[in-house]
Amino acid sequence: MTQDQGEKSKVVISEDTYKDIITNELERIGTGGIFVWSLFFLCVLPNILNGFHVNSYTMLGYLPEDQWCEVDDLQSANWTEEQKRSIVHRDLDCKGCTIWDWDYRELSKMSYDEAYNYTAAMSEISLPTEIPCKAKGSYAYSSPDGTFVADWDLVCEKAIQRTSAQVFVSLGKFFGSFSFGMISDRFGRKTAFTLGAVFFMLSSIFCTFSPWYSLFLVGRFGLGSASSGLFYAAYAMLIENICLKHRSWMSLAFSGSYPIGMMLMALASYLIEEHWRYLQLSLTVPAMLLILNCYLMKESPRWLLTQKRYDRAYKIVFKQPSHYEIKKPAIDSTILSDKKIEEPTISKWQQLREGPLKHIIELFATSKVRKLIFTSYFMFCVTSLSYYVTALNAANMDVSRHLYVAITGLVDLPSLLLPVIMLRYSGRRITTMSLFFLTGIALIMVMVVPQESTVWIVAFAMLGRFGISATYSVVTLYTAELYPTEIRGSALGTCSTWAHVGSISAPYAVDLLGPLGWYIPTTICGCCVLVAGLLTLTLPETGTGKLADRVEEVPSESNTDAECDEVNKSKN
Repeated sequence: MTQDQGEKSKVVISEDTYKDIITNELERIGTGGIFVWSLFFLCVLPNILNGFHVNSYTMLGYLPEDQWCEVDDLQSANWTEEQKRSIVHRDLDCKGCTIWDWDYRELSKMSYDEAYNYTAAMSEISLPTEIPCKAKGSYAYSSPDGTFVADWDLVCEKAIQRTSAQVFVSLGKFFGSFSFGMISDRFGRKTAFTLGAVFFMLSSIFCTFSPWYSLFLVGRFGLGSASSGLFYAAYAMLIENICLKHRSWMSLAFSGSYPIGMMLMALASYLIEEHWRYLQLSLTVPAMLLILNCYLMKESPRWLLTQKRYDRAYKIVFKQPSHYEIKKPAIDSTILSDKKIEEPTISKWQQLREGPLKHIIELFATSKVRKLIFTSYFMFCVTSLSYYVTALNAANMDVSRHLYVAITGLVDLPSLLLPVIMLRYSGRRITTMSLFFLTGIALIMVMVVPQESTVWIVAFAMLGRFGISATYSVVTLYTAELYPTEIRGSALGTCSTWAHVGSISAPYAVDLLGPLGWYIPTTICGCCVLVAGLLTLTLPETGTGKLADRVEEVPSESNTDAECDEVNKSKN
Protein backbone atom coordinates (compact mmCIF):
# COMPACT_ATOMS: atom_id res chain seq x y z
CA MET A 1 0.00 0.00 0.00
CA THR A 2 1.36 3.41 -0.95
CA GLN A 3 1.44 6.41 1.36
CA ASP A 4 -1.39 8.09 -0.58
CA GLN A 5 -3.54 4.99 -0.29
CA GLY A 6 -2.79 4.82 3.46
CA GLU A 7 -3.84 8.41 3.94
CA LYS A 8 -7.02 7.88 1.91
CA SER A 9 -7.92 4.86 4.03
CA LYS A 10 -8.07 6.95 7.20
CA VAL A 11 -11.55 7.36 8.62
CA VAL A 12 -12.59 10.99 9.02
CA ILE A 13 -14.36 11.58 12.34
CA SER A 14 -15.12 14.50 14.61
CA GLU A 15 -12.82 15.56 17.41
CA ASP A 16 -15.32 14.53 20.09
CA THR A 17 -15.74 11.09 18.54
CA TYR A 18 -11.97 10.63 18.36
CA LYS A 19 -11.67 11.55 22.03
CA ASP A 20 -14.50 9.18 23.00
CA ILE A 21 -12.84 6.27 21.16
CA ILE A 22 -9.58 6.76 23.07
CA THR A 23 -11.31 7.40 26.40
CA ASN A 24 -13.47 4.29 26.15
CA GLU A 25 -10.48 2.12 25.32
CA LEU A 26 -8.48 3.70 28.16
CA GLU A 27 -11.28 2.89 30.59
CA ARG A 28 -11.36 -0.68 29.30
CA ILE A 29 -7.63 -1.39 29.62
CA GLY A 30 -7.57 0.50 32.94
CA THR A 31 -9.63 -2.25 34.56
CA GLY A 32 -6.77 -4.79 34.56
CA GLY A 33 -4.09 -6.55 32.61
CA ILE A 34 -0.52 -5.71 31.65
CA PHE A 35 -1.24 -1.99 31.22
CA VAL A 36 -2.48 -1.60 34.80
CA TRP A 37 0.19 -3.66 36.53
CA SER A 38 3.13 -2.33 34.54
CA LEU A 39 1.99 1.25 35.22
CA PHE A 40 1.54 0.46 38.91
CA PHE A 41 5.03 -0.97 39.42
CA LEU A 42 6.68 1.79 37.36
CA CYS A 43 5.02 4.38 39.62
CA VAL A 44 5.63 2.59 42.94
CA LEU A 45 9.43 2.21 42.71
CA PRO A 46 10.19 5.97 42.93
CA ASN A 47 8.16 6.29 46.11
CA ILE A 48 10.19 3.52 47.76
CA LEU A 49 13.31 5.51 46.89
CA ASN A 50 11.72 8.58 48.46
CA GLY A 51 11.38 6.59 51.69
CA PHE A 52 15.13 5.92 51.51
CA HIS A 53 16.52 9.41 51.24
CA VAL A 54 13.96 11.70 52.83
CA ASN A 55 14.22 9.82 56.15
CA SER A 56 17.93 9.01 55.99
CA TYR A 57 18.77 12.05 58.13
CA THR A 58 17.96 10.04 61.27
CA MET A 59 20.62 7.48 60.36
CA LEU A 60 23.22 9.69 58.69
CA GLY A 61 23.10 12.81 60.87
CA TYR A 62 22.62 11.65 64.43
CA LEU A 63 24.63 13.29 67.21
CA PRO A 64 27.61 11.20 68.37
CA GLU A 65 26.92 9.41 71.62
CA ASP A 66 30.20 10.56 73.19
CA GLN A 67 32.05 13.75 72.30
CA TRP A 68 34.98 15.52 73.92
CA CYS A 69 37.76 18.00 73.15
CA GLU A 70 41.16 16.73 72.09
CA VAL A 71 43.67 19.39 73.23
CA ASP A 72 46.66 19.65 70.92
CA ASP A 73 49.24 20.31 73.66
CA LEU A 74 48.24 17.13 75.53
CA GLN A 75 49.00 14.84 72.59
CA SER A 76 52.55 14.33 73.88
CA ALA A 77 51.40 13.56 77.46
CA ASN A 78 51.52 9.92 78.46
CA TRP A 79 47.97 9.95 79.82
CA THR A 80 44.91 7.90 79.06
CA GLU A 81 41.99 9.51 77.28
CA GLU A 82 39.90 9.48 80.44
CA GLN A 83 42.68 11.21 82.37
CA LYS A 84 42.92 13.97 79.77
CA ARG A 85 39.16 14.52 79.87
CA SER A 86 39.10 14.62 83.67
CA ILE A 87 41.33 17.70 83.57
CA VAL A 88 40.09 19.37 80.39
CA HIS A 89 36.34 18.99 81.14
CA ARG A 90 36.29 18.62 84.92
CA ASP A 91 32.92 19.76 86.33
CA LEU A 92 31.85 21.07 82.93
CA ASP A 93 28.48 19.94 81.57
CA CYS A 94 29.11 21.14 78.04
CA LYS A 95 29.33 17.91 75.99
CA GLY A 96 32.86 18.72 74.88
CA CYS A 97 32.05 22.20 73.56
CA THR A 98 34.19 24.12 76.06
CA ILE A 99 37.34 23.50 78.11
CA TRP A 100 39.25 25.17 80.95
CA ASP A 101 41.93 27.61 79.86
CA TRP A 102 44.92 25.90 81.51
CA ASP A 103 48.50 26.09 80.29
CA TYR A 104 48.31 22.61 78.75
CA ARG A 105 51.86 22.73 77.41
CA GLU A 106 53.19 22.93 80.99
CA LEU A 107 50.68 20.35 82.23
CA SER A 108 51.81 17.88 79.58
CA LYS A 109 55.28 17.87 81.16
CA MET A 110 53.84 16.62 84.47
CA SER A 111 52.53 13.22 85.44
CA TYR A 112 48.78 12.87 85.55
CA ASP A 113 48.61 12.91 89.37
CA GLU A 114 50.75 16.04 89.53
CA ALA A 115 48.64 17.80 86.90
CA TYR A 116 45.39 16.77 88.59
CA ASN A 117 46.48 17.96 92.04
CA TYR A 118 47.82 21.21 90.58
CA THR A 119 44.62 22.05 88.70
CA ALA A 120 42.50 21.09 91.72
CA ALA A 121 44.46 23.42 94.00
CA MET A 122 44.36 26.27 91.50
CA SER A 123 40.61 25.82 91.02
CA GLU A 124 40.00 26.40 94.73
CA ILE A 125 41.86 29.70 94.49
CA SER A 126 40.41 30.93 91.18
CA LEU A 127 38.76 29.07 88.34
CA PRO A 128 40.35 29.62 84.91
CA THR A 129 38.36 30.98 81.98
CA GLU A 130 36.01 28.64 80.11
CA ILE A 131 36.93 28.80 76.41
CA PRO A 132 35.68 27.04 73.23
CA CYS A 133 37.28 23.73 72.36
CA LYS A 134 38.44 25.02 68.98
CA ALA A 135 40.67 27.60 70.71
CA LYS A 136 43.15 24.93 71.78
CA GLY A 137 42.11 21.67 70.18
CA SER A 138 39.58 19.80 68.09
CA TYR A 139 36.50 17.70 68.66
CA ALA A 140 36.87 13.95 69.16
CA TYR A 141 34.15 11.28 69.00
CA SER A 142 33.77 7.71 70.11
CA SER A 143 32.20 6.57 66.80
CA PRO A 144 32.98 9.26 64.22
CA ASP A 145 32.41 7.22 61.06
CA GLY A 146 28.70 6.55 61.51
CA THR A 147 27.50 10.15 61.09
CA PHE A 148 28.36 13.06 58.82
CA VAL A 149 28.28 15.28 61.93
CA ALA A 150 31.79 14.13 62.81
CA ASP A 151 33.14 14.72 59.30
CA TRP A 152 32.28 18.41 59.36
CA ASP A 153 32.18 19.01 63.18
CA LEU A 154 28.51 20.03 63.15
CA VAL A 155 28.32 20.33 66.92
CA CYS A 156 28.32 23.04 69.56
CA GLU A 157 28.35 26.44 67.83
CA LYS A 158 27.76 24.73 64.45
CA ALA A 159 24.99 22.43 65.68
CA ILE A 160 22.31 24.42 63.84
CA GLN A 161 24.03 23.52 60.57
CA ARG A 162 23.33 19.84 61.24
CA THR A 163 19.61 20.58 61.16
CA SER A 164 20.11 22.23 57.78
CA ALA A 165 20.54 18.78 56.24
CA GLN A 166 16.87 18.03 56.91
CA VAL A 167 15.64 21.58 56.38
CA PHE A 168 17.18 21.61 52.89
CA VAL A 169 15.21 18.48 52.00
CA SER A 170 11.98 20.20 53.06
CA LEU A 171 12.95 23.35 51.18
CA GLY A 172 13.72 21.24 48.13
CA LYS A 173 10.32 19.55 48.35
CA PHE A 174 8.75 22.98 48.77
CA PHE A 175 10.41 24.19 45.57
CA GLY A 176 10.01 20.94 43.66
CA SER A 177 6.31 20.46 44.36
CA PHE A 178 5.58 23.90 42.90
CA SER A 179 7.88 23.79 39.88
CA PHE A 180 7.42 20.15 38.91
CA GLY A 181 3.66 20.53 39.22
CA MET A 182 3.67 23.22 36.55
CA ILE A 183 6.07 21.19 34.39
CA SER A 184 3.77 18.20 34.70
CA ASP A 185 0.75 20.14 33.44
CA ARG A 186 2.63 22.12 30.81
CA PHE A 187 4.96 19.52 29.31
CA GLY A 188 3.54 16.20 30.45
CA ARG A 189 3.73 13.68 33.27
CA LYS A 190 6.62 11.73 31.75
CA THR A 191 8.67 14.89 31.16
CA ALA A 192 8.29 15.90 34.81
CA PHE A 193 9.08 12.34 35.91
CA THR A 194 12.20 12.16 33.73
CA LEU A 195 13.54 15.49 34.99
CA GLY A 196 12.86 14.40 38.56
CA ALA A 197 14.70 11.12 37.96
CA VAL A 198 17.77 12.91 36.58
CA PHE A 199 17.85 15.32 39.52
CA PHE A 200 17.35 12.43 41.94
CA MET A 201 20.28 10.41 40.60
CA LEU A 202 22.65 13.38 40.42
CA SER A 203 21.69 14.60 43.89
CA SER A 204 22.21 11.11 45.34
CA ILE A 205 25.73 11.08 43.91
CA PHE A 206 26.43 14.54 45.36
CA CYS A 207 25.34 13.37 48.82
CA THR A 208 27.48 10.23 48.61
CA PHE A 209 30.79 11.68 47.43
CA SER A 210 30.64 15.36 48.46
CA PRO A 211 33.85 16.53 50.19
CA TRP A 212 32.17 19.74 51.41
CA TYR A 213 29.10 20.19 53.53
CA SER A 214 27.78 22.94 51.26
CA LEU A 215 27.75 20.54 48.29
CA PHE A 216 26.14 17.92 50.51
CA LEU A 217 23.34 20.40 51.26
CA VAL A 218 22.93 21.04 47.53
CA GLY A 219 22.47 17.31 47.10
CA ARG A 220 19.91 17.20 49.92
CA PHE A 221 18.00 20.09 48.35
CA GLY A 222 18.06 18.27 45.02
CA LEU A 223 16.77 15.07 46.62
CA GLY A 224 13.85 16.92 48.16
CA SER A 225 13.02 18.70 44.92
CA ALA A 226 13.34 15.57 42.80
CA SER A 227 11.26 13.48 45.21
CA SER A 228 8.33 15.85 44.65
CA GLY A 229 8.79 15.63 40.90
CA LEU A 230 8.81 11.84 41.00
CA PHE A 231 5.96 11.49 43.47
CA TYR A 232 3.35 13.78 41.95
CA ALA A 233 4.10 12.93 38.33
CA ALA A 234 3.82 9.21 39.09
CA TYR A 235 0.74 9.69 41.27
CA ALA A 236 -1.06 11.76 38.64
CA MET A 237 -0.14 9.14 36.02
CA LEU A 238 -1.64 6.39 38.19
CA ILE A 239 -4.84 8.24 39.09
CA GLU A 240 -5.56 9.38 35.55
CA ASN A 241 -5.25 5.99 33.84
CA ILE A 242 -6.60 3.47 36.35
CA CYS A 243 -10.32 2.69 36.65
CA LEU A 244 -12.27 3.41 39.83
CA LYS A 245 -12.19 -0.28 40.83
CA HIS A 246 -8.40 -0.23 41.25
CA ARG A 247 -7.87 3.49 41.86
CA SER A 248 -8.58 3.43 45.60
CA TRP A 249 -6.43 0.49 46.66
CA MET A 250 -3.63 1.23 44.21
CA SER A 251 -3.35 4.83 45.37
CA LEU A 252 -3.14 3.64 48.98
CA ALA A 253 -0.64 0.93 48.04
CA PHE A 254 1.33 3.68 46.30
CA SER A 255 1.40 5.60 49.58
CA GLY A 256 2.34 2.39 51.41
CA SER A 257 5.52 2.08 49.38
CA TYR A 258 6.95 5.07 51.27
CA PRO A 259 7.05 3.36 54.73
CA ILE A 260 8.40 0.23 53.01
CA GLY A 261 11.31 2.39 51.89
CA MET A 262 11.73 3.60 55.47
CA MET A 263 11.94 0.04 56.82
CA LEU A 264 14.39 -1.03 54.10
CA MET A 265 16.51 2.00 54.93
CA ALA A 266 16.44 1.08 58.64
CA LEU A 267 17.56 -2.46 57.75
CA ALA A 268 20.36 -1.15 55.55
CA SER A 269 21.50 1.16 58.34
CA TYR A 270 21.54 -1.73 60.82
CA LEU A 271 23.65 -3.86 58.48
CA ILE A 272 25.99 -1.07 57.32
CA GLU A 273 27.47 0.77 60.28
CA GLU A 274 31.11 1.12 59.16
CA HIS A 275 30.76 4.56 57.58
CA TRP A 276 27.86 6.84 56.76
CA ARG A 277 29.05 7.18 53.15
CA TYR A 278 28.67 3.42 52.68
CA LEU A 279 25.07 3.66 53.83
CA GLN A 280 24.51 6.65 51.55
CA LEU A 281 25.99 4.67 48.65
CA SER A 282 23.70 1.72 49.38
CA LEU A 283 20.74 4.11 49.10
CA THR A 284 22.13 5.68 45.90
CA VAL A 285 22.69 2.53 43.84
CA PRO A 286 18.96 1.55 43.65
CA ALA A 287 18.21 5.06 42.32
CA MET A 288 19.93 4.06 39.08
CA LEU A 289 16.89 1.87 38.35
CA LEU A 290 15.06 5.09 37.48
CA ILE A 291 16.81 4.94 34.10
CA LEU A 292 14.74 1.83 33.34
CA ASN A 293 11.57 3.58 34.55
CA CYS A 294 12.13 6.53 32.24
CA TYR A 295 12.68 4.20 29.29
CA LEU A 296 9.59 2.04 29.88
CA MET A 297 7.13 4.71 31.04
CA LYS A 298 4.80 6.23 28.44
CA GLU A 299 3.13 9.61 28.56
CA SER A 300 -0.28 9.79 30.26
CA PRO A 301 -2.95 9.26 27.55
CA ARG A 302 -5.47 11.36 29.47
CA TRP A 303 -3.04 14.29 29.62
CA LEU A 304 -2.40 13.93 25.87
CA LEU A 305 -6.15 14.19 25.28
CA THR A 306 -6.27 17.54 27.10
CA GLN A 307 -3.48 18.73 24.79
CA LYS A 308 -5.41 17.51 21.70
CA ARG A 309 -2.57 15.14 20.81
CA TYR A 310 -4.96 12.40 19.84
CA ASP A 311 -2.68 10.44 17.51
CA ARG A 312 -0.05 9.86 20.16
CA ALA A 313 -2.66 8.98 22.79
CA TYR A 314 -4.24 6.53 20.33
CA LYS A 315 -0.88 4.83 19.68
CA ILE A 316 -0.20 4.42 23.43
CA VAL A 317 -3.67 3.04 24.19
CA PHE A 318 -4.15 0.81 21.13
CA LYS A 319 -0.41 0.06 20.58
CA GLN A 320 -0.68 0.85 16.88
CA PRO A 321 -0.75 3.98 14.71
CA SER A 322 -4.10 5.72 14.41
CA HIS A 323 -6.22 5.19 11.32
CA TYR A 324 -8.51 8.08 12.20
CA GLU A 325 -8.38 11.67 11.05
CA ILE A 326 -10.16 14.63 12.60
CA LYS A 327 -12.64 16.33 10.36
CA LYS A 328 -11.41 19.81 9.56
CA PRO A 329 -13.85 22.65 10.27
CA ALA A 330 -15.31 24.51 7.34
CA ILE A 331 -13.55 27.79 6.51
CA ASP A 332 -15.69 30.85 6.02
CA SER A 333 -15.06 32.22 2.50
CA THR A 334 -15.61 35.79 3.68
CA ILE A 335 -12.59 35.45 5.95
CA LEU A 336 -10.43 34.34 3.06
CA SER A 337 -11.57 37.24 0.88
CA ASP A 338 -10.79 39.81 3.54
CA LYS A 339 -7.05 40.32 3.21
CA LYS A 340 -6.93 43.34 5.46
CA ILE A 341 -7.55 41.42 8.67
CA GLU A 342 -4.68 42.00 11.05
CA GLU A 343 -3.62 39.57 13.75
CA PRO A 344 -4.31 40.93 17.23
CA THR A 345 -1.34 42.11 19.24
CA ILE A 346 -0.70 39.94 22.31
CA SER A 347 0.86 41.61 25.32
CA LYS A 348 3.54 39.96 27.43
CA TRP A 349 1.08 39.56 30.30
CA GLN A 350 -1.33 37.74 27.99
CA GLN A 351 1.52 35.52 26.83
CA LEU A 352 2.28 34.65 30.46
CA ARG A 353 -1.40 34.04 31.19
CA GLU A 354 -1.66 31.66 28.27
CA GLY A 355 1.76 30.13 28.84
CA PRO A 356 3.66 29.33 32.06
CA LEU A 357 1.07 30.86 34.43
CA LYS A 358 -2.01 29.48 32.73
CA HIS A 359 -2.57 26.50 35.01
CA ILE A 360 -1.79 28.44 38.18
CA ILE A 361 -4.24 31.21 37.24
CA GLU A 362 -6.93 28.62 36.50
CA LEU A 363 -6.64 27.40 40.10
CA PHE A 364 -8.08 30.75 41.22
CA ALA A 365 -10.06 31.82 38.15
CA THR A 366 -13.49 30.57 39.24
CA SER A 367 -15.19 30.63 42.62
CA LYS A 368 -15.78 26.85 42.56
CA VAL A 369 -12.11 25.97 42.03
CA ARG A 370 -10.98 28.76 44.36
CA LYS A 371 -12.98 27.29 47.27
CA LEU A 372 -11.57 23.87 46.55
CA ILE A 373 -7.95 25.00 46.38
CA PHE A 374 -7.98 27.05 49.60
CA THR A 375 -9.58 24.17 51.51
CA SER A 376 -7.06 21.75 50.00
CA TYR A 377 -4.16 23.99 51.01
CA PHE A 378 -5.32 24.04 54.63
CA MET A 379 -5.88 20.28 54.66
CA PHE A 380 -2.40 19.54 53.30
CA CYS A 381 -0.65 22.02 55.61
CA VAL A 382 -2.38 20.72 58.75
CA THR A 383 -1.89 17.09 57.78
CA SER A 384 1.85 17.54 57.19
CA LEU A 385 2.31 19.63 60.33
CA SER A 386 0.60 16.98 62.46
CA TYR A 387 2.52 14.15 60.81
CA TYR A 388 5.91 15.64 61.61
CA VAL A 389 4.95 16.96 65.05
CA THR A 390 3.86 13.50 66.15
CA ALA A 391 7.10 12.08 64.76
CA LEU A 392 9.22 14.59 66.67
CA ASN A 393 7.29 14.24 69.93
CA ALA A 394 7.45 10.45 69.82
CA ALA A 395 11.20 10.52 69.20
CA ASN A 396 11.80 10.60 72.98
CA MET A 397 11.02 6.88 73.18
CA ASP A 398 13.92 4.94 74.62
CA VAL A 399 14.65 2.86 71.51
CA SER A 400 17.50 2.71 69.03
CA ARG A 401 17.27 4.88 65.95
CA HIS A 402 17.14 1.77 63.74
CA LEU A 403 14.21 0.37 65.69
CA TYR A 404 12.49 3.75 65.86
CA VAL A 405 12.47 4.27 62.09
CA ALA A 406 11.31 0.68 61.57
CA ILE A 407 8.48 1.17 64.10
CA THR A 408 7.46 4.39 62.37
CA GLY A 409 7.18 2.51 59.10
CA LEU A 410 5.25 -0.29 60.78
CA VAL A 411 2.80 2.22 62.23
CA ASP A 412 2.33 3.84 58.84
CA LEU A 413 1.66 0.57 56.99
CA PRO A 414 -1.47 -0.62 58.86
CA SER A 415 -2.74 2.95 58.82
CA LEU A 416 -3.27 2.44 55.08
CA LEU A 417 -5.59 -0.53 55.62
CA LEU A 418 -8.22 1.51 57.45
CA PRO A 419 -8.87 3.85 54.50
CA VAL A 420 -9.18 0.85 52.16
CA ILE A 421 -12.01 -0.52 54.29
CA MET A 422 -13.64 2.87 54.78
CA LEU A 423 -13.46 3.76 51.09
CA ARG A 424 -15.07 0.42 50.29
CA TYR A 425 -18.25 1.35 52.14
CA SER A 426 -18.31 5.16 52.07
CA GLY A 427 -17.31 8.03 49.81
CA ARG A 428 -14.16 10.09 49.79
CA ARG A 429 -15.68 12.95 51.75
CA ILE A 430 -17.03 10.88 54.67
CA THR A 431 -13.78 8.89 54.92
CA THR A 432 -11.61 12.00 54.94
CA MET A 433 -13.77 13.77 57.52
CA SER A 434 -13.89 10.71 59.82
CA LEU A 435 -10.13 10.25 59.75
CA PHE A 436 -9.57 13.94 60.51
CA PHE A 437 -11.85 13.65 63.54
CA LEU A 438 -10.12 10.45 64.74
CA THR A 439 -6.71 12.11 64.51
CA GLY A 440 -7.84 15.36 66.13
CA ILE A 441 -9.42 13.62 69.12
CA ALA A 442 -6.34 11.41 69.63
CA LEU A 443 -3.98 14.40 69.59
CA ILE A 444 -6.15 16.45 71.94
CA MET A 445 -6.31 13.50 74.38
CA VAL A 446 -2.56 13.98 74.99
CA MET A 447 -3.47 17.16 76.88
CA VAL A 448 -5.59 15.35 79.48
CA VAL A 449 -3.01 12.66 80.25
CA PRO A 450 -0.82 13.37 83.35
CA GLN A 451 2.75 14.23 82.43
CA GLU A 452 4.16 11.31 84.42
CA SER A 453 2.11 8.81 82.36
CA THR A 454 4.69 8.58 79.59
CA VAL A 455 3.32 5.34 78.16
CA TRP A 456 -0.15 6.85 77.65
CA ILE A 457 1.25 10.06 76.20
CA VAL A 458 3.28 8.10 73.64
CA ALA A 459 0.31 5.81 72.99
CA PHE A 460 -2.03 8.69 72.12
CA ALA A 461 0.70 10.42 70.11
CA MET A 462 1.27 7.27 68.06
CA LEU A 463 -2.49 6.82 67.65
CA GLY A 464 -2.51 10.35 66.29
CA ARG A 465 0.32 9.40 63.93
CA PHE A 466 -1.63 6.33 62.86
CA GLY A 467 -4.64 8.53 62.10
CA ILE A 468 -2.72 11.27 60.33
CA SER A 469 -0.85 8.73 58.17
CA ALA A 470 -4.19 7.27 57.10
CA THR A 471 -5.52 10.78 56.48
CA TYR A 472 -2.50 11.70 54.36
CA SER A 473 -3.14 8.88 51.89
CA VAL A 474 -6.84 9.67 51.53
CA VAL A 475 -6.32 13.43 51.26
CA THR A 476 -3.87 12.91 48.39
CA LEU A 477 -6.34 10.65 46.56
CA TYR A 478 -9.28 12.97 47.27
CA THR A 479 -7.38 16.04 46.08
CA ALA A 480 -6.25 14.34 42.87
CA GLU A 481 -9.89 13.58 42.04
CA LEU A 482 -11.22 17.02 42.96
CA TYR A 483 -9.46 18.82 40.12
CA PRO A 484 -9.75 18.41 36.34
CA THR A 485 -6.96 16.85 34.31
CA GLU A 486 -5.74 20.12 32.81
CA ILE A 487 -4.82 21.58 36.24
CA ARG A 488 -4.46 18.42 38.35
CA GLY A 489 -0.65 18.53 38.37
CA SER A 490 -0.57 22.20 39.38
CA ALA A 491 -3.17 21.57 42.09
CA LEU A 492 -1.24 18.65 43.56
CA GLY A 493 2.03 20.54 43.25
CA THR A 494 0.85 23.69 45.02
CA CYS A 495 -0.94 21.61 47.67
CA SER A 496 2.36 19.85 48.30
CA THR A 497 4.00 23.25 48.65
CA TRP A 498 1.65 24.06 51.50
CA ALA A 499 2.28 20.61 52.96
CA HIS A 500 5.95 21.48 53.19
CA VAL A 501 5.08 24.74 54.93
CA GLY A 502 3.67 22.45 57.61
CA SER A 503 6.72 20.16 57.64
CA ILE A 504 9.11 23.11 57.94
CA SER A 505 7.01 24.62 60.75
CA ALA A 506 6.83 21.38 62.76
CA PRO A 507 10.30 21.57 64.38
CA TYR A 508 9.65 25.13 65.50
CA ALA A 509 6.30 24.13 67.00
CA VAL A 510 7.99 21.36 68.99
CA ASP A 511 11.11 23.29 70.03
CA LEU A 512 9.47 26.62 70.91
CA LEU A 513 6.09 25.51 72.26
CA GLY A 514 7.10 22.13 73.71
CA PRO A 515 9.06 23.60 76.65
CA LEU A 516 5.97 25.58 77.66
CA GLY A 517 3.95 22.38 77.87
CA TRP A 518 4.47 18.91 76.41
CA TYR A 519 0.83 18.91 75.25
CA ILE A 520 0.79 22.27 73.42
CA PRO A 521 2.15 21.16 69.99
CA THR A 522 -0.17 18.15 69.75
CA THR A 523 -3.14 20.15 71.07
CA ILE A 524 -2.66 22.84 68.43
CA CYS A 525 -2.40 20.14 65.76
CA GLY A 526 -5.49 18.40 67.11
CA CYS A 527 -7.56 21.59 66.95
CA CYS A 528 -6.37 22.38 63.41
CA VAL A 529 -7.12 18.83 62.28
CA LEU A 530 -10.68 19.08 63.63
CA VAL A 531 -11.17 22.33 61.69
CA ALA A 532 -9.92 20.56 58.56
CA GLY A 533 -12.49 17.82 59.19
CA LEU A 534 -15.28 20.39 59.32
CA LEU A 535 -14.04 22.07 56.12
CA THR A 536 -14.24 18.69 54.38
CA LEU A 537 -18.04 18.98 54.58
CA THR A 538 -17.88 21.83 52.04
CA LEU A 539 -16.20 19.65 49.39
CA PRO A 540 -18.04 17.66 46.70
CA GLU A 541 -17.98 13.86 46.59
CA THR A 542 -15.61 12.43 43.94
CA GLY A 543 -16.20 8.69 44.28
CA THR A 544 -18.51 8.49 41.26
CA GLY A 545 -15.70 7.21 39.05
CA LYS A 546 -15.81 10.05 36.50
CA LEU A 547 -12.83 12.42 36.47
CA ALA A 548 -13.27 15.93 35.15
CA ASP A 549 -10.98 17.00 32.33
CA ARG A 550 -11.87 20.71 32.08
CA VAL A 551 -12.32 23.43 34.68
CA GLU A 552 -15.91 23.90 33.53
CA GLU A 553 -16.70 20.31 34.56
CA VAL A 554 -15.76 20.80 38.24
CA PRO A 555 -18.81 19.98 40.40
CA SER A 556 -20.15 22.46 42.94
CA GLU A 557 -21.26 21.85 46.51
CA SER A 558 -24.88 21.80 45.36
CA ASN A 559 -24.21 18.55 43.54
CA THR A 560 -22.83 16.88 46.64
CA ASP A 561 -25.98 15.16 47.86
CA ALA A 562 -26.85 13.81 44.44
CA GLU A 563 -23.31 12.52 44.00
CA CYS A 564 -23.36 10.83 47.39
CA ASP A 565 -26.59 9.05 46.41
CA GLU A 566 -24.90 7.93 43.20
CA VAL A 567 -21.91 6.61 45.18
CA ASN A 568 -24.15 4.69 47.56
CA LYS A 569 -26.07 3.18 44.65
CA SER A 570 -22.80 2.11 43.01
CA LYS A 571 -21.68 0.47 46.27
CA ASN A 572 -24.93 -1.44 46.50
